[in-house]
Amino acid sequence: MKAIIIDRPEGPAYLQLREKPDLQPTPGMLTIDVAYAGVGYFEVLLSRGEFSSAFPMPLTPGLEVSGYVRAIGEGVEGFYVGQPVASMTLHDLNGFASMANVRPDLTVPLDQLGADLDLATAAASIVNLTTAYLAIKDVYRMRTGDSILVHAAVGGLGSFLGQMAKRLGAGKVLGTVGSAEKVKLAESLGYDELFVRSDFVEQTLRATGQKGVHAVFDPVGGNMRKQSLEVLRPLGQLVVVGNASGEEDVIHSYNQIWFSNKQFAGFTLGGYSDSNPVETGKAAREALGMLARKEIHAEIQGVYPLENAAEALALLEAKNTVGKLVLQM
Repeated sequence: MKAIIIDRPEGPAYLQLREKPDLQPTPGMLTIDVAYAGVGYFEVLLSRGEFSSAFPMPLTPGLEVSGYVRAIGEGVEGFYVGQPVASMTLHDLNGFASMANVRPDLTVPLDQLGADLDLATAAASIVNLTTAYLAIKDVYRMRTGDSILVHAAVGGLGSFLGQMAKRLGAGKVLGTVGSAEKVKLAESLGYDELFVRSDFVEQTLRATGQKGVHAVFDPVGGNMRKQSLEVLRPLGQLVVVGNASGEEDVIHSYNQIWFSNKQFAGFTLGGYSDSNPVETGKAAREALGMLARKEIHAEIQGVYPLENAAEALALLEAKNTVGKLVLQM
């Protein structure tokens, strides 16, 4: 099998393609022949060594894959050899490879969704789409008609958050982007209005008649956290779903939160799925079902061969993407 290896924390340019022994099925796991792997900003951070305590090098990155069941480990039921599937490789990574061992409870049989979903789209979507579904439905617990703001509206996660909010009953959905050029690109992603991040406080208040929004979803981090409190209504919630900026954590006054009647929540799919795998798998099936039925669409900017993984990560590092990138094995 072929796999991408990161063995030093020096960024995307130092990814290496190597051959490794083929995987063998292990009890309780599925072995799949990977067709596609989704590429996200998390892999950029891994290549810099930013999660070395949790994922020591050398390692093979990759959080989401699609392909066909190659072998079924002892004790696994409900799958068959040759079945098309998508899976989240959140705990062991190893998605940037031509074979992967995956957990059945985090794997979705694509032929059971009730509508066709191609393998490339499934691999590009399963992690971010499941994150969007759970963050809006179970973390924020959105009510019909709520107004929300999404930062990084054209990113891998943001491109689904706006659409998912609309699908689950949101009223006004606003989004921020890093540059004016990206506003046009985001118009098909379910947003009622988009504006450049640098003046989002003023623009959000204008768009809501100075009332603010019921929730802000922030995958960016840094000073965006503090500024986002300014656009929340009383009892509004800031949902932290990432730190793509890589900036230092912003410390908030709990008394300020108390006095302003505002709320914080955090969500990461990796940690949640570790303790709630069954619920995560069910959410993934629901979310991918929406995608298969064309209720939501995936924005895929490019498909790269596995050997060009470094090029794909460099594009993400430069923050010059819309939607997702995919590797093809």
